[in-house]
Amino acid sequence: MLFMRQTPSILCLLLSLLAINTYAQTGNFNLEDWPQTQAALKPMYVKAIMEQAGVHQVSFTKSAEFYTAELDKFAAFALDKNYRPYLKTSVAQNLATIAVIYCDWNNGVPHWEFAQKYLGEKQLELLQPVYGDAITKLQNNCGHPTNSQ
Repeated sequence: MLFMRQTPSILCLLLSLLAINTYAQTGNFNLEDWPQTQAALKPMYVKAIMEQAGVHQVSFTKSAEFYTAELDKFAAFALDKNYRPYLKTSVAQNLATIAVIYCDWNNGVPHWEFAQKYLGEKQLELLQPVYGDAITKLQNNCGHPTNSQ
C-alpha cells in the first residue's frame, strides 16, 4: 500500500529527470538561461550533459559540482561583458568549452591540439581574462611532461 501511494511521486520524479536530460541535451538551453535555473536542478543538467558526452567517447575527471560552479562563473562573466555569442550558445557547448580549457575533455586527442581546433586562437584570447591560468596550463601540455623521442 505504501508503494502505491509513492508511485505517483516516483513517476513524477522520473519524468522530471527524463525532461531535464532531454532539455539539457538540446540546443534550446542556452547559457543566458543558466542563472535563472533552480540551483537544485543545475547539477542534474550538468550530469545529463556529461552522460551524453560519454556516449560520444568523451570522459571527464572533474565533478558535476565543479562544472556547475564554473558555469555559474562563466555565465556571470558573459553577462557582465555582454558576450552574446556565449550567452546564445547551449549550456552543453559552454560546458565543453570549460572542460577543454581545464584539460578535462578526454577524447583521445591531445588537449592543446584539440583546444586549438575546437576553440581557436581568437576564443582562447577572449577567454584569457577569466581562464588565464587554466589556458596557460593547457598550452603547457596540461602539466604532463612531454615524451621526448
